[in-house]
Amino acid sequence: MEWGRRTAVEAVVDRLRGVAPPTRRRLLAAGAVVLALAVVLGLLLRGEDRSAAASGSVGVGPLPTAADGAGATGYGTPATMEGLRKPDGLHFGVSTPGSPNEPETENVSASAGRRPTVQEYFVNWDEEFSADRVTSSYHLGAVPLLTWQPSAGKDQGDDQPAYALRRIASGAHDGYVRRFADAVREVRQPVVIRFAHEMNADWYPWAEQRSGNRQGDYVAAWRHVHDVFASRGVTNVLWFWCPNIHRGTDKHELARYFPGDQYVDWIGMDGYSESEKRADDVFDETYADLVSLSQKPIFIGETGVRPNVNKALWTVDFFRWIKAHPRVVGFSWFQHSDEEGGRYDWRFTTSPGSVKAFQDGLADQRLVPWPMR
Repeated sequence: MEWGRRTAVEAVVDRLRGVAPPTRRRLLAAGAVVLALAVVLGLLLRGEDRSAAASGSVGVGPLPTAADGAGATGYGTPATMEGLRKPDGLHFGVSTPGSPNEPETENVSASAGRRPTVQEYFVNWDEEFSADRVTSSYHLGAVPLLTWQPSAGKDQGDDQPAYALRRIASGAHDGYVRRFADAVREVRQPVVIRFAHEMNADWYPWAEQRSGNRQGDYVAAWRHVHDVFASRGVTNVLWFWCPNIHRGTDKHELARYFPGDQYVDWIGMDGYSESEKRADDVFDETYADLVSLSQKPIFIGETGVRPNVNKALWTVDFFRWIKAHPRVVGFSWFQHSDEEGGRYDWRFTTSPGSVKAFQDGLADQRLVPWPMR
């Protein structure tokens, strides 16, 4: 490139030698002005690009990659325990069938116009901890949110006495819990653990109506698992307590399931729109209970919209609701179809209208700058 530039300059000089001196001076002055303007414009555009990358405000179109920020001071957001407890902005999270999965995340990011800073995935108690999934999450620029389900999986039924809450609290599974805790400690980077979610409903084996469980067993099991981690010197876990939203006559008292502020870093809820037109109808009642229980940050553990004529409208209202509730520090969209185990197609990509609503809603939020690093 350097050779080509020099030859071009020399050619211009040769031509100017044949021009009268006054004209030559005017041409040289004009060229200098144009060159100066080009340099200034280039610097301004470069500054805007860097500002957009640092703030996470990258629109639909070419999205940054993790390599763009490699080694760049101030780029993205350091993943620290304190930063997760008090995030500077809203976390955009996603759960895809293979989370954390690069092709799936690329598809979500392209549709959303933003890259997620949280990757949610599910682990049963017949599975060991996978350090590779944590590494993959951070490779994608996201904090891992591990939903830890004390059961052998849904195909084993709603009642699984081997994983009864009393057995967990009494130490019957301590060998497994200690191995899991030690493996989490060794990855060193922060991991969010959402243990035994939606405990206030009746569809999981860890519900107090299942597996021979009794009232009070849930809190005892939570505290015991937490204490085992503490005894193993684990300091890189953020504990996320996450009931299901109230639904009419299914309402349960949340206080009886709450293990206490000293055992929890985030509180939250799972809530989906079945046919509602407004996010208030899904979240408000449970949100009021949450804020009465604790001052901890609130995270929406799972959300999505069932396919219906109101899907785009509800998505618009979801982001309005998020902005109106600054205690909410993030959400995880359940990007699963019915064929992928979602029961319904909760994905925001089911129609152009819902995609547009999602893009516009995210663009209107003050997001935690990606990538988490």
